[in-house]
Amino acid sequence: MRQANLMPLTDPQWVDVLRAEAEKPKRSKQAIADELGISRTAVSLLIAGKYTAKMDKVSAKIAPKVMALYSHQVWCPHLRASIGPSVCVGHHSAPMTMSDPDKLKQWAACRACSQNPENKKPGENDAV
Repeated sequence: MRQANLMPLTDPQWVDVLRAEAEKPKRSKQAIADELGISRTAVSLLIAGKYTAKMDKVSAKIAPKVMALYSHQVWCPHLRASIGPSVCVGHHSAPMTMSDPDKLKQWAACRACSQNPENKKPGENDAV
């Protein structure tokens, strides 16, 4: 029986940012966990690449906070990448287009995105 070669999956960019933050001198995993509103154990497991929950759910909850706090970037769930705040503003403030399917998908995703300032409730924090 022949065994299939599986390509190793790479960690999302926000996990690399989290690792870099944890490697800084005088930074504790507990302090990072407190800033992110998660447990110290979760931070340790994420950094070690051993977190057992589905990364889609974890990314949705933690990635925006990690990118905003430690990378000064915005995590775009539609693009599944970090983008600059001005790029995010450009996407969510762009008019609806019918001529480009990719731009239409981005426009629709921005309408439902929790990062869109128009979707924020009064008093709701951006990063934490």
